[in-house]
Amino acid sequence: MSVLLDDIPDQWGPKLELPGGAATRTRTGPNEIFLRPPVHLALMLLTPQPGRQISLNSDSRMTGLAPSGALEIIPTGSDFSARWSVQKENVLVALDPQRFSTLAGLEFGRTDFELHPPRLGTLDARAFPLAQMLKEELERGESANRLCVDALLTLFSVHLLRHYSTLAKRGGSRPKGGLAPFTWRRVNDYIHSYIADDITIEQLASVARLSPSHFLRAFRQTCGQPPHQYILTVRTALAERLVTTTTLPLGEIARSAGFSSHSHMTAVMRRLRGATPTQLRRDALGKNGKDL
Repeated sequence: MSVLLDDIPDQWGPKLELPGGAATRTRTGPNEIFLRPPVHLALMLLTPQPGRQISLNSDSRMTGLAPSGALEIIPTGSDFSARWSVQKENVLVALDPQRFSTLAGLEFGRTDFELHPPRLGTLDARAFPLAQMLKEELERGESANRLCVDALLTLFSVHLLRHYSTLAKRGGSRPKGGLAPFTWRRVNDYIHSYIADDITIEQLASVARLSPSHFLRAFRQTCGQPPHQYILTVRTALAERLVTTTTLPLGEIARSAGFSSHSHMTAVMRRLRGATPTQLRRDALGKNGKDL
């Protein structure tokens, strides 16, 4: 259950909450909703909405076509209502104001800002791919990669600050290049030391002494893959080693490697190794000709 998305009915779709942020993929027929959110909300429509009606801090409603890829922003504490007459699918992102301000400070050097919600039906071609990737992860259920979702929430947040806030004209530093060798060693050591924990992009960026968005770019340039894929590789390798060289219970191995559950570890290893932990252990026993 997502506390940050309490106002959104659970039956509308899967939710995932992380420290300071949450996301949900909702799918519901003709309906309406009234909100005064305690967090910042950003909604990306994945299906077109003819005759969509919305109201933001006003008694009157705007009506019009909201095409697929349209973005709506609801700042914290705003009075918002919406009504739609056809089935709707969207991704909704919730951002804790404190984390949002912290991110603004890291990226732009200021924590005081105001969000500027776009007009009804405003297309955002840059945010749309982020929303589609969030949808894919949310629909994985228990197997969703939490660090991937955290990275997407970070990128989504920076995008909102850069294009829909009073910080838009400030730009923000966009250093190029990968991580310096000593920085990469520090980050890599941190990942291996805390692999059992719920690592976040903000933590890794702090270790690298970079802003979160710069860290994500630099990590990928250095490693050839984003942080969530690298960490999943580290977790899978550790789990495989423990499965094939020890008699530890599989649930304990899953926790030690940072998987959310035994079933999560099983799903990942089946996808990446083509075999379940039980099969890998059985094969290792057969090769050794004796018990581990």
